[in-house]
Amino acid sequence: MTMKRRAPSPPSLAAEPALRFRGLPASGLVLAAGVAAALLAAAAMALLAVNDMRATMTASQVQAQLLARIIEDQAARTFDAGDMALGVLAHSQALTDAPTSTQAMEVAMRQVLAGLPFMRGVAVVDTKGLVVASTVTGEAGTFIDVTGLGPWVEEERQRIGPLVPGRSLGSLRRTTPPDVAPAGMSFIPLLRGFRTNGGRDLMLVGLVNPGALSNFQYLTLESLSYDAVIASDDGQVLASSAPAAALVGRRIDNLPVFHSYLPHRDFASYIGQGVLGSDRILAFRASRDKPLVAIVEEPYAMAQDRWLQEAQSMLGIGLAAVLLALGLTATAWRGLRAREAAQRSMNLAQRKIAQSQHDLAVLISSVQELIFRTDAHGVITYANARWDTISGRSPSHAVGQTLPDIVDSVSRNEVVAMLDTESTAQARTCQALIRSADGRHLLFELAVVPLISEGRIAGFAGSAVDVTGRWEAQLKLQAQLAFQNLLLETTPLPMSLTDKDHCVVLVNRAWEEYKGRGRALVIGERLHAFLPPDEANVVVEANQRLLMQGGKMTLETRLLHGDGTHRDARVFKAALTDEMGHATGVLSILMDVTDFRMAERAIQEARTAAEEASRTKSEFVANMSHELRTPLQSIIGFAELGALRSPADARLAGMFTDIHSSGQRMLTLVNDLLDVAKIESTVGTFHLERTDLRGLIRSVAREFDPLLARHRLYLRLELPDLPLVAKADPLRFQQVVRNVLANAVKFSPGGSTIELRGFMDGLGQIHIEIEDSGPGVPEEELERIFEAFMQSSKTRDGSGGTGLGLAICRKIVEAFGGRIHASNTAQGSVFHIVLPARGASETTPAPLTSTV
Repeated sequence: MTMKRRAPSPPSLAAEPALRFRGLPASGLVLAAGVAAALLAAAAMALLAVNDMRATMTASQVQAQLLARIIEDQAARTFDAGDMALGVLAHSQALTDAPTSTQAMEVAMRQVLAGLPFMRGVAVVDTKGLVVASTVTGEAGTFIDVTGLGPWVEEERQRIGPLVPGRSLGSLRRTTPPDVAPAGMSFIPLLRGFRTNGGRDLMLVGLVNPGALSNFQYLTLESLSYDAVIASDDGQVLASSAPAAALVGRRIDNLPVFHSYLPHRDFASYIGQGVLGSDRILAFRASRDKPLVAIVEEPYAMAQDRWLQEAQSMLGIGLAAVLLALGLTATAWRGLRAREAAQRSMNLAQRKIAQSQHDLAVLISSVQELIFRTDAHGVITYANARWDTISGRSPSHAVGQTLPDIVDSVSRNEVVAMLDTESTAQARTCQALIRSADGRHLLFELAVVPLISEGRIAGFAGSAVDVTGRWEAQLKLQAQLAFQNLLLETTPLPMSLTDKDHCVVLVNRAWEEYKGRGRALVIGERLHAFLPPDEANVVVEANQRLLMQGGKMTLETRLLHGDGTHRDARVFKAALTDEMGHATGVLSILMDVTDFRMAERAIQEARTAAEEASRTKSEFVANMSHELRTPLQSIIGFAELGALRSPADARLAGMFTDIHSSGQRMLTLVNDLLDVAKIESTVGTFHLERTDLRGLIRSVAREFDPLLARHRLYLRLELPDLPLVAKADPLRFQQVVRNVLANAVKFSPGGSTIELRGFMDGLGQIHIEIEDSGPGVPEEELERIFEAFMQSSKTRDGSGGTGLGLAICRKIVEAFGGRIHASNTAQGSVFHIVLPARGASETTPAPLTSTV
């Protein structure tokens, strides 16, 4: 049996008198109550709007204070890094040893300057304004107005000087007209005094680039509506964010920051007069140990507009509430019978709210980020399912633990500060390390918002985003960039990078030294602005071709060197592309080949002269040898005839025999000279072919059998089983073996053994050795015996021949691409013939040119 739900019954007529109050009807009471409720709702909304606007302004001031602290901290760290670097330089031997070397000073300063990207240069000046040394080319030796840097800094003290217009100390030059820098160009002198070992008072001057401070301000405030400046404590603007760039160098000491707050307070915020006008939300923070003040401000009207945009929904809700109250009043005024429909609507709305709460809880549980809630003391009262992936336990395990105890000890103080109940900040963020279930350290970005109850912080609602991957990637990227910068700066080859508009983006130190220009003078400039027109046209044309076609290319041209001379250079260029494959710039690497080109020209001239001298000598020897052969043939013929016709006269026969022997000796010499002349002649050729040397060697060895028997010598032949294949002229090769073997027979004592070995050495070359047991060759003559007409001092008794045999052997072997040399053993000498082992090829005539 089912029961039906009964609808509430309408009010009875008897109850109507009870709905009157002091004679007023119920409709009048409902109307009065409704109007009063609408007025109260309007007043509450107005009060809430005022409080919300105040909170927005307070949050803007707090954010401005935080930004001022960040900018001040970065500026102070920048100058601290500069102070530390100058302190290291002031105690380095390169600066304190006496007498000091300008070059050594500049080398030491450039090494330190390489690690200070915010500093344009470093210089050393004395009390008279003499620039002793400087990293800026051309400044050393000039005199400057040292008072422009402020009071002199004594030994072991440092100070930040006033803003100086100009790019370098050249703008303070006294003896010659100072440099004229572009408008807005200036530097902040960072000064440190020191004394050399010789007692000379000097001062280090670091040229801090205000643009480095401005860049950090720009990056910090890029997506925000704030403007910022960094000023000295006496009210001079040193650096500013991009919208206020024209303020650099102006004085702003009329602000309340300087005459009402400083030096009594290091930081504060107010609404009033600012750097860029009145009605500004301004916050400042003064450095504790540096004469610097960071000022961050925002137009008050912009904060109002931001509040209005954020409060539109709240005001709409308030207006809707007032209209709802009036509507309900009108509805009640028209009749109370609509109560049942209103009750049904209310029940439906409650069910939707309950369903929405349930859906919201499911949504929070499924979020990949850690969602949590704490009480006012930081004790966790709720955590979503993400807690399981971090700790390996259920979210209920987190309830009851304090948030500072969960994070690593190094992040605990920041988390405690974030949960400070005395702070008026709304959204609060920090980064914290949390150890995961597997023991790894994970980096989270924590964000909390205070929950206000009765005007007090009752707890915090927050989230934690795992940024470990991004953190590790940033560390790797920083290490990679540091390595790339180090590699770029230490490479000895000049390198430069230009963009699509042919403007210089990057140069390394080697490029600066080669071109004689500092990177500060060329970065951002077009190539035509500082290169000679001809050189710029060649480089731009090559770059344009690479930008259109991509790839790489090598360009040889003449470039203007930093010393004013033109030098030959080989330029390697490569197009750089983006992730879409579009060319974005050109990388150029210079290699100076001037010395190589000069050497090539000198070698070519020497080769031409040597070839001409060799040709003249060879032609002379050939002509003279041909002229000598004709009379020698007659002398030899008549000597033979005389010996045959005077057999009875022994004395006359001996004379003809001596003449015949001398003629034969002279003929041998002439033949050798003709052989040398033929080899050195430009028309002489060798017919090279692929041949097995073993057969050629055995053939020569058989020729020497009678001669070996006559001298009572033994030839030991050791050849491998595998072929000794080389590319050579067979007849000429046999001539080499024959000459060397003849020398071994000539100088070996009777009864000894001559060894002829052939093998492949460890380098894959054919190695032939002929070893004898003769007198050997003095060590100092081992190389000279291969020269023409040169004999060993041990064979100058006439038994050594003409002195041309070994010279002819060397020329033949070198024509084959090999070499021949000699060495001594304990009982004689060894001649080595080394030839390259080559593959099969056709027999081709190879011209031989003289190498002596």
